[in-house]
Amino acid sequence: MHQNSNKKVIYLKPKKSFFLRVRSILILFFIGIIIFAAYHFLHIKTYVVSKGTIDKGFFSDAVIIKNEKVLLSPTNGKLELLVDSGERVRVGAPVFRVTTDARKKEIYLQEITEIEDKIKSLKDSEDTSSISLNLINKSIEDITQKLKDATDISDSGKAKLLEDELTRLREEKQEKIDSNKANIDVLQEQLEQLKNVLNESDTVVYAPIAGIVSLNIDGFEDLLVADTLGELTYSQLQAVSDDSSDRDLSAIIKTNQAVVKIIDNFTWYLALKLEHQMEEGRSYYIKLLDGNDGNEKIKAKLINISEDGSIGFFLVNTGLDSLLDSRKIKVFVVTGTYTGNIIPSTGLFFNEGKEGVYIIEQGKKQFKPIEITARNENNIIINGLKPGDKILLKK
Repeated sequence: MHQNSNKKVIYLKPKKSFFLRVRSILILFFIGIIIFAAYHFLHIKTYVVSKGTIDKGFFSDAVIIKNEKVLLSPTNGKLELLVDSGERVRVGAPVFRVTTDARKKEIYLQEITEIEDKIKSLKDSEDTSSISLNLINKSIEDITQKLKDATDISDSGKAKLLEDELTRLREEKQEKIDSNKANIDVLQEQLEQLKNVLNESDTVVYAPIAGIVSLNIDGFEDLLVADTLGELTYSQLQAVSDDSSDRDLSAIIKTNQAVVKIIDNFTWYLALKLEHQMEEGRSYYIKLLDGNDGNEKIKAKLINISEDGSIGFFLVNTGLDSLLDSRKIKVFVVTGTYTGNIIPSTGLFFNEGKEGVYIIEQGKKQFKPIEITARNENNIIINGLKPGDKILLKK
C-alpha cells in the first residue's frame, strides 16, 4: 500500500559562479582606468616648442611733441572755416576767413550780383541797345545790296546817295558799339571797386606751413616746442594732460584768438623717462600700446638725453595720423630683441633646485633642465630644447 508523504519539496536558485564575479570586477576596473586616463588626457596642457622672438625693454608714459603752428584771428568778426579738421593743406592755402561786418558784406554781395547781371545783359541779352544794333545791321545789308544794284546799272546819282547813307549807318553803328562798351566799362569799374571794399571787410588767413589741420588747441603748444625740447624737465612732462577732443569754435571770434593749428605729421618727437641706460644717437624700436593702430612698432632715434639722464627725446619720422591730437601715449621701448626656441612661462618647473621643463614622449613625462636666454612676462627663450618637442604646462 502506497503512502503519501507530507514533506514539502524546496527548490534552491543556482548561485553565481566565482568566475562571473571576477569578470565583472575586472570589467569595472578597466572602465575606471579608461575614465581616469581620459580625464587626465583632457585636462593636461601641453605646448609644442617653436621658434620665436622676445623684445626686452621697459614701459613708459610718453609725451608727444610736434612741429605745429597755431593760427590766430587777426581781427574781431564772424569766423568761417575754409578747411576741415584732419584735412591736409599746402603752404599758402586759405584756412579761415574773418568778416568784420556781416551786414555790410551782405549788402556788397547783393550790389555785386546786380552789377554782374547788368554787364551780362549788355553783352548777351536782347535789350534795347542790341535791338537797335540789329536794325542798323539790317539796314546796312539792304543799302549794300541796293548800292550793288545801282552800280550794276551805272546809276551814279543813286549810287552816290546810297554810299552816303551807308556811311551814316556805319557811323551810327560804331557810336552804338562805343556807347555800349563805355557802359560796360563803367559797370566793370564799379564792380572792381565793390570787390575791393568786400575784400577789406573780409580777412583771409593762409597756411604758413604744410601739414594737417587740427581744431584741438589744448594750451600746451607754447610749452611743447620741438625747437626747445631739450629744455623740458620731468615735472613739466608729468603736468601734461591728454585731451584729444575737438573744441567747439564760436561763430564770433576776437583778435588774437586761437582758431586752428597746422601739424607736420611726418616729423614729431616722444619724450619719456628712461628706465635703462641708453645710447644717444642710436635708433630704437618703440611700441605704441594705446594708439589706434594698436601695438604698432615704430623706429625712433634717441636724439637727446637730459643732463640728469632721466629723460630721453626720440625723433620719429613716421606719419602720426592716429595720434594727431594726442599728447600722451603708453609705449614699450625695446632695448634688445632675442630670437630662439620659445615656450610659455607656464612651461617652466623647478625640480631639486633646477629650472627645467617636463618633456612628454610616448605618453610619459621626463624632467629636463634648460638654460634661459631671455624672458618677458609671458614667454621664455631657452636652450636645451628643439622645435617640435612637446612639453607639459602648468594648469
